[in-house]
Amino acid sequence: MAASAIGGWVASAFITKLVEKVCSYAGDQYEYQRKDTKEKLRILEKNLSSIQTAIHIAERVQAKNTAMGSWLRRIKDAACQAEDVLDLFDYRVLQAQAEDRGMISSVASAAAGSSSSSASTITTASTTTSSSSGSTVNQSVRLLKRFLFSDEDIDELISVVDKFVEIDSEMQRFLDFVKIEDSKPEQAVQWRTTSSMPSSGKFFGRVNEENHLKKLLVQINEQSSQPYDVISIVGIGGVGKTALVQRVYNHFHDTHHFDLTVWLHVSDKFDVVRLTKEMAESDNLSSSLDQAQRILRDKLNGKKALIVLDDVWNVLRSQLENLFKPLKFASKGSKVIVTTRSKNVASMNESTEIMELHGLEDEDYWDFFSQCAFGDANPSDFPKLKKIGQEVVSKLAGSPLAAMTVGSSLKPVLKEKHWSSICGRKLCQIEQKEDDIIPVLRLSYEHLPDHLKQCFVYFALFPKKYHLQGDELVQMWRAHGFLNTDAPDEIAYRYINDLLQLSFIEKVPSQDDHYVVHDLLHDFAESVSNGEHFRIEDKLQVCVPRNVRHLYVSASSISEVYWILQEFTELKKNLRSLIICKAEEGASQKRIPSSTFNYGLGQTLQELRSLRVLVLHNPDGILPDKIDHLKHLRYLNIHGSMRFINVPESLFKLYHLHGLSLQTHQDRIVEKELQEGLSRLTQLRYLKAPKKIISGIEWIGKLRSLQELEEYKVKSNMKRNICQLRELNELRGTLTITNLQNVRCSKEANEGYNQMPT
Repeated sequence: MAASAIGGWVASAFITKLVEKVCSYAGDQYEYQRKDTKEKLRILEKNLSSIQTAIHIAERVQAKNTAMGSWLRRIKDAACQAEDVLDLFDYRVLQAQAEDRGMISSVASAAAGSSSSSASTITTASTTTSSSSGSTVNQSVRLLKRFLFSDEDIDELISVVDKFVEIDSEMQRFLDFVKIEDSKPEQAVQWRTTSSMPSSGKFFGRVNEENHLKKLLVQINEQSSQPYDVISIVGIGGVGKTALVQRVYNHFHDTHHFDLTVWLHVSDKFDVVRLTKEMAESDNLSSSLDQAQRILRDKLNGKKALIVLDDVWNVLRSQLENLFKPLKFASKGSKVIVTTRSKNVASMNESTEIMELHGLEDEDYWDFFSQCAFGDANPSDFPKLKKIGQEVVSKLAGSPLAAMTVGSSLKPVLKEKHWSSICGRKLCQIEQKEDDIIPVLRLSYEHLPDHLKQCFVYFALFPKKYHLQGDELVQMWRAHGFLNTDAPDEIAYRYINDLLQLSFIEKVPSQDDHYVVHDLLHDFAESVSNGEHFRIEDKLQVCVPRNVRHLYVSASSISEVYWILQEFTELKKNLRSLIICKAEEGASQKRIPSSTFNYGLGQTLQELRSLRVLVLHNPDGILPDKIDHLKHLRYLNIHGSMRFINVPESLFKLYHLHGLSLQTHQDRIVEKELQEGLSRLTQLRYLKAPKKIISGIEWIGKLRSLQELEEYKVKSNMKRNICQLRELNELRGTLTITNLQNVRCSKEANEGYNQMPT
């Protein structure tokens, strides 16, 4: 497991954010802090800064040693605890501000309701004004108190500081260990190097892809301004890109269709000089790029060439242009084939054709798997093993490399007990060599930027083939700090697009803005998560890892979660995501009584204090009356409930809440109370709710920090409401268009806004 990513958590990025926050709290802007509190914050700041340096070193040497995982996990535990303490401090400030706004609002309402028609009324108004003035002092005192930590906060802070002091004391021993590791020579990864020579085994399937690629290679593109075309083969690691191209390359090499054929293995370092020399077959190692290009130009002059660039990872456009310069002298009909895991690479080289390679078809895949698992033996002679093998095949998504990995584990012992044991394991639990499927996928993961690693691993929380909606995914990422709080959603969707381009996730064909993870990459995400993202999908006895931080549970198993929390008290502090979903259609789970479910939900939520994400997707689901203890909650999603009508008052005390989705089947939610309550949540920036709630334009204007409004199609009534507004200046003062970065309304609503008088 990569040392820098424990459960998808990138150490240096998180600690950097925490250092900034601690520095802010220890600074002069919080001069009213108690002396002992400020001292603890400064100690924490000092320890975090030194630990931050060590973490950067740990990330650098992680490939040589993974034993530092436990050390980084301790840092993560302490860092999460520190974040909770500081987060609670933020909460108290937001709470004080909300209370002050509420008091000012009530005073203003009382003043507005007064009349000057009688002396008594005037006296009342005067008294009200006096009270208002006096309350201002009380408000200031109350707000100041919010900036002070309570005794409980101090105890938590002391505990956190003590943990970091202990970790810091181990730093020198750790750094000495790193020096030893750093002095060891790098081992070349030989197995990644490829050539045009195919493997000795039989080639299975890919008939259509092979014929299509051959057709592309003999076509001459008369419309192109260049004498060569670029064809990109894109797919995840282990899907068989290289094997397909080897087969086609050798066909054309043997038939002499091309005057010159060259196979180049590129890997993660796109070295233009090396690649040009290899194409030119230049033995002069000291020759410059210019000399090598001139040699290659003379070699290509008037000749039709086929050049394969296998396993291209990262490349700049300028590097490609440099490499392709001599190809301008080749004959018309020359071809370049690029194999890559990245759609970005494919689009960058201006491919005339991009072929996306997926898993083998079922019949072909079984034939290939049989060869890997049975060898020369006949599967029909082992009917029980054949049945087990077919179960295994259904989990491998047609990946040839996955079949080779699992097949090599099954092949030595053709016994039912051994095969059943292998079949019962997850792919990441099967022992693997460095050229097997999980290590190959890990290479792709290690090339991801840090901010994308944690975003990708979060998919491990959900079942395979689970369709995640883009905006919901964004809100969950934001809730956990994977995105900066103030970052616009365009940045988040850029993350999604990057994962798409790098083949880590896929678009769901039939659903707009929905995404899914390839089965094999889901297995890999679970291996990286190392138990931090966990699912309880049935009522069978499960062994819950002690380090769980994100939990997905079927609705029928909610009571089990409560008992698990009682058994492992550490989980109460650690749990940061709770996704509760109804059983999928066709599943064996039985629907439990609504009273049982809601009692279990209430008991479970009462135990949790560090939740950032709560998703309730169950027709019987309703929130308990008391949820204001969920002070860290950022995203709440109630989806598909048939019983959710009354919003608990305690919801409006979740001042950190920035995303709220109420997608219920009922249309009886009392909108007035909801509208008034939500106006207290100044951090709210995303709202998805029934149209009658969010069509109140005046109310929406109160949500000053709202940056995205998910609007169901609002037709003529929206237009009518807008056009009836008279106090346009007031509206424009509260509903600032720059605060609504992405308002999705119907065409009629936009037209209605445009018709408003200036």
